[in-house]
Amino acid sequence: MSQEQTPPVNGWVGSGSTWNGDVTFDGRVRVDGTLVGSVRSPDLLEIGPQGRVEGSVEVAQALVGGTVVGTLQASERVTVLESGRVEGEVRTPWLDVRLGATLDARVVVTR
Repeated sequence: MSQEQTPPVNGWVGSGSTWNGDVTFDGRVRVDGTLVGSVRSPDLLEIGPQGRVEGSVEVAQALVGGTVVGTLQASERVTVLESGRVEGEVRTPWLDVRLGATLDARVVVTR
């Protein structure tokens, strides 16, 4: 997935919802509720300001506006927005942490 191409949202965990288990998807998925388990995708995971992901994430790109607790691995890019929080470990070749974000994680920059 290139930076210029943002796929349409084709999956969503809504506010007030909780998903327990493993998720594998193509395209873009947005989390506004809580997802507990593992997430795998060759595309984009977007976590809204009220969203929370607990577990292991392996995606091409992650856009974090909410909270990730666990391991976040992105083959292309991780962006932690002003409202975002990441606790645990981040592995990515490109890490963008915006002013106001919280990063309490071991960071490994891959090439």
